[in-house]
Amino acid sequence: MKLQRFILLLPLIGAAAIAAASLHAQDSRHIEYPRTHEKELRVIVEVSFGTFTLERGTSDKAAEIDYQESSDIRDKLQMSYDVSDGQGTLRIKLKESMGIWDDDSDHRNKDRHLSLQITDAIPVSLDIEYGAGKATLDVTGLKIKGMRVSTGASSVSLECSQPNSITAQNISIESGVSKFTAHQLSNLNFRSLKFSGGVGTYKLDFGGTLHQEADVSVEVGLGSITLDIPKSIPARLLYDDNWLSSFNVDSDFEKQGNGVYETASFGDTKERITFHIEAGLGSVKVRRK
Repeated sequence: MKLQRFILLLPLIGAAAIAAASLHAQDSRHIEYPRTHEKELRVIVEVSFGTFTLERGTSDKAAEIDYQESSDIRDKLQMSYDVSDGQGTLRIKLKESMGIWDDDSDHRNKDRHLSLQITDAIPVSLDIEYGAGKATLDVTGLKIKGMRVSTGASSVSLECSQPNSITAQNISIESGVSKFTAHQLSNLNFRSLKFSGGVGTYKLDFGGTLHQEADVSVEVGLGSITLDIPKSIPARLLYDDNWLSSFNVDSDFEKQGNGVYETASFGDTKERITFHIEAGLGSVKVRRK
C-alpha cells in the first residue's frame, strides 16, 4: 500500500518540481547600442534592487547591457536610447514597488543582475539611483564629465584607478542606510565633490592624481565616515565643531584656528583640496596615507 501511495504521488511531486523550477527560471537579455555621431553621452539609471555593475566598454558601442532576473518578478527592464543635437541619452529603469525588508528581498536581490558597459570615446554624464542590493561602479577609463549617485539600503563600491582625461565639474553622492566605499577619488579630476550620508558606514579614499584645486563637502548624520587623504595631496579641513559628533584628525594636520586644520604644504601649491565637514550625531575620521 505504501508503494502504491508513492506511485500515486509521483505526478504531484513532478508538478511541484516543475512549478518550483519555473518560479526560479531566468530571463536573460543582451542589448547593444552602436555609437554613431554622438559627441557626448548621458546615462540615467533607476534600479530598485538587485546587483548592478557599471564599467568601461568599447569605443564603437555607446552602451552594452546584460540583464538577468527571475521570470516571476513582475517588473521588467525598460530601456530607451536616442541621439539629439549630438547627445546620446540612455535611460534604464528597473523599479518595483516592494518593501526593502520584505521576506523575499534577499532572494530577489540575488536573482536580478544588471551589467552596463559604457563607451570610453566620448564624455559621459552619469545619473544613478540605486535602491537595495550590491553595486560596483568602476568608472576607470571613462571620460567622466559629471556624476550623481544616490543609494538606499545597499552596499556600493566606486572605483577610478586611472586619471580622468577630462574635468568632471560636479560629483554628487548621496548614501542612505548603506555601506559606501570609494577608491582613488582624486583620479576623477573633479572641481567639486559633495557627499551626503545618513545612517551607514562610509569610506572615501582620495588617492590618485590631483591636477587642480578641488573642493569637497561632506555631510554625515548618524553614520560614520573615514576620509583617507594621501600625504602627497595638500589639504585643509573646515569642521563645524559639534559636541554631539566625534572628530578624529591625523597629526599631520595642524590646527590654524577654531575648526580649521591644514597640512604644512597647503599654501604652497594650487593642486590641493579643501574639505568642508559637517556631522550630526555621527563620527568623522581623517587619515593621511
